[in-house]
Amino acid sequence: MVPTDQIIVSITYIISVHVSFFAVITGLIGNFINILVFTQLKLFRRNQSAFYLTIGSIFDCLQLIFTTLIRATTTTVGYDPTQTSLIWCKLRIYLVQFIATISLGTVCFAAIDQYLSTSYHNQLRQISTFKLAQRLVGILIILAALYSISFPIFEEIRPSLGCATYNPSFNYFYSFVHFCIILGILPMVVSSSFSFLAYQNVRRIIRLQIPLVRRRLDRQLTAMILVRVALFVITTSSFVSLRIYQINSPANPNSDSYSMIIVQFIKTIFTEIYTINYVVFDF
Repeated sequence: MVPTDQIIVSITYIISVHVSFFAVITGLIGNFINILVFTQLKLFRRNQSAFYLTIGSIFDCLQLIFTTLIRATTTTVGYDPTQTSLIWCKLRIYLVQFIATISLGTVCFAAIDQYLSTSYHNQLRQISTFKLAQRLVGILIILAALYSISFPIFEEIRPSLGCATYNPSFNYFYSFVHFCIILGILPMVVSSSFSFLAYQNVRRIIRLQIPLVRRRLDRQLTAMILVRVALFVITTSSFVSLRIYQINSPANPNSDSYSMIIVQFIKTIFTEIYTINYVVFDF
């Protein structure tokens, strides 16, 4: 009879490799479809919300490549270059945080813009413009690039512990400010609040003197953003909680092997759930 710990290890491996590769393939295809539709269909051209969703899909592809694909490949070959190469250790954390910040930012921008563009008040609708969307995305990219510089500064490699941040003060910021607030509570509250308000606007959009095609477009985009936000909230909340626990409870080489297997299994499950945030597409 196969021991329980070996069964759990095998399941963890299958999820880490096979499920991850499947997620990468389907995610890249789905996001490519999003990009193609939003950029080629005349209906979505120069639409602010569609522009945010397009940028989000581009960075979702990058997130799948630099997190899920690399993680699955590392597990398959049994070698992680971040544990031996300080340059790759620092570069990868920078890219991951940079991409994640932009991806979440576009979700928030899309929800806010959809609320403005469907507003009953003409003054609010006039705020929503394609030029403003381009400027906001440009500012977001610049701020994300500057903000992410702090992460590789504190990232280092230690024997038996690997590539991670070991500065207690930065770990406090990393867990309770970065993960809990910047990647967790703040975007979840902003995106869910404005997407709900946009949904309320769409319900009474019939009263506005707006062409039928525009009404249908607003309903479709609002539905897309609602699904995207709901998925983001569901998948992110559990993963953020896990990462906060990991950062504040570094791996102990003296821990019981079975406990470490269980922890790794739970981590893998939560990580794959979070990956769904970048995989599921709107069409």
